[in-house]
Amino acid sequence: MQRLRVAVVSDALYPWHMGGKEIRYSHLLRGLPEHDMDVTVYSMKWWDEDPAVVTSSSGSLTYVAICRRVPLYRKTRRSVSQALRFAVATLRLLRRKFDVIEADHIPYLQLVPLRLVAWAKRAPLVVTWHEVWGDDGWDTYIGRMGVAAAMLERVCSRLPNRIVAVSVGTQEKLVSMGVDPQRIIVVPNPLNIEPLQQSVAHTSAPELLFVGRLLEHKHADLAVRATRLLVDRGYDVRLGIVGVGPEEGRLHELAAELELDLRVTFYSSIDDQGDLWSLMRGARVLVAPSTREGYGLVVAEALAMGTPVVCAEHPENESAKLVGPTTGSRVEPFSAEALADGAQYWLTNDSARDKRASDFLDEHREMSVDALSSSYADIIRQLV
Repeated sequence: MQRLRVAVVSDALYPWHMGGKEIRYSHLLRGLPEHDMDVTVYSMKWWDEDPAVVTSSSGSLTYVAICRRVPLYRKTRRSVSQALRFAVATLRLLRRKFDVIEADHIPYLQLVPLRLVAWAKRAPLVVTWHEVWGDDGWDTYIGRMGVAAAMLERVCSRLPNRIVAVSVGTQEKLVSMGVDPQRIIVVPNPLNIEPLQQSVAHTSAPELLFVGRLLEHKHADLAVRATRLLVDRGYDVRLGIVGVGPEEGRLHELAAELELDLRVTFYSSIDDQGDLWSLMRGARVLVAPSTREGYGLVVAEALAMGTPVVCAEHPENESAKLVGPTTGSRVEPFSAEALADGAQYWLTNDSARDKRASDFLDEHREMSVDALSSSYADIIRQLV
C-alpha cells in the first residue's frame, strides 16, 4: 500500500495547550502512522526546543513551527491578530510536500489560505469541525461584528473537500447552514478506555470538580455559586477548578466574595492526563454548566469512570446528549440553583459507580482510539 504524506494544521497542540480538540488530535497523530501515513504537524512554536521526530513501528510524526507562538486570547475573546498571523503563516505549506491536508476549523481564517494551498498542490482538504456557532452564537460573542463572523463561518464551511464532524449535532447544524450532507462524516471523539479504567482516585480530590477553559460560555462562576448554595444547605463540599483562561481572575474574586477561599481550589492547568483522571475519579460529581460544547470530551471521560455529571440542558451544548438518567443530570442553564440541585442529588445517591460506567460504555462503543484513526485513514485514502 502506498504511503501517504499527511499535513495536519492546528494552531494549538497537546501537551502545550489542553482542551478537547487538542486531546483528540493527540490520539489521531499517534494513530495515523500505523495506517501507512507519515504525518507532519504545522502549528505555532509552542515548544522551547524543536521536538524530536516521533517514530512508530510503521511511520513517523514530525512537528514543524510555521510561526512564533502568539497568545490565543485577548482579554476574554479569541485574538483576531493571532488568527490572522496563523492564517498567513499557513501559506508556507506551499513549499512543503504532502498528499492531503487535515485541518482544525478553529479559528476559521486559516481555512481560506489552506484552500488556496490545497488547490495549488492539488491535494484534498479535510477539516475537523468541532462546533457551529451560527448567527445567534456570534452575535452573543462579539455583538455587531457577529454578522461578519457568522458569514465567515458559512463561507469556510464550503471550502473543505470533506468535513469530519465530532458529533451528530454538529453535523445537523452544518447541514442547516447549507453544507451538503454528503460532504460530512461524523467521527466522535475517542476515549482511551483502558487507562481511564485503570486510573486511581486522588485521595484528596474535591467533592465537586469543574474542568474546562475558563471562558465566559463555560460558566465556571455557576459552579462557584452552586458550591456556596450547597454549603448553605449543610453539605461539607469543596470545589476544584481545573483550567486556565481569561475568566480566572474574576473567579478568584467571586470565591473570595462568597467566602469560599478555603473551599475552592484552582488547579490551573494539569499537564499529566493521568493526574487529571485521578481527580475526576476521586470527585463525587463533575459539574459542567457550559452552554456551548461541540462534543464534551471531559464529560465523556467522567461518565466512562462512573463519575456522575451535572450539565446544562442547552441547544448549543452537545455534551448534554452524552448524559443519561442513570449517569447524571441535565439541568436548566444559567442557573446556579439548578446546578446545586443536580449536584445535591448525586451527593446523596453516590452509589453504583461501576454500573454507571458500564451503562455509558455499552452505549458508546464507537468511542475508541483505534476507531478514530481508522476512520480518518479511510477518509483520507478515499479522497487521495
